[in-house]
Amino acid sequence: MQSLPGIKKVSYISCQLLPPDITLRAISGIPVGVYSLTTEVELSGDATCESTASPDNNVQQEKAVLTFFTTDDTIPIDEPLAFVATTVQGQSYIIGRLEQPYPSVKRTRTTGMPDGDRSVLKYEVSFTAHRALVKCSV
Repeated sequence: MQSLPGIKKVSYISCQLLPPDITLRAISGIPVGVYSLTTEVELSGDATCESTASPDNNVQQEKAVLTFFTTDDTIPIDEPLAFVATTVQGQSYIIGRLEQPYPSVKRTRTTGMPDGDRSVLKYEVSFTAHRALVKCSV
């Protein structure tokens, strides 16, 4: 299991704007670049990202799960989106690719606590592929 330390920024981009074969590039050691403009999400609290690997029909599969909280309810989860998580060390990782299957995005609305916490939305992005969490440059 791999966990990204200290995510300072989360952004999203339409999967249609990504370069082709991100997974194959990552496996081959070819740098992956995201050259289209990403939309940054205003985070409320800490974001987490974990990646686990397990064998599936004698092929290693990775599952990445990115969880973050925000008050932004304009993220278009009804279209295929990829997400970029940037750590405090300045390294960026992309979850998603141009080709199907796309990451699944689950949005949960929570109410604020009576002591003054504001209500937030919890987003959980999960993606399973041969390489689900890919280092990239933005």
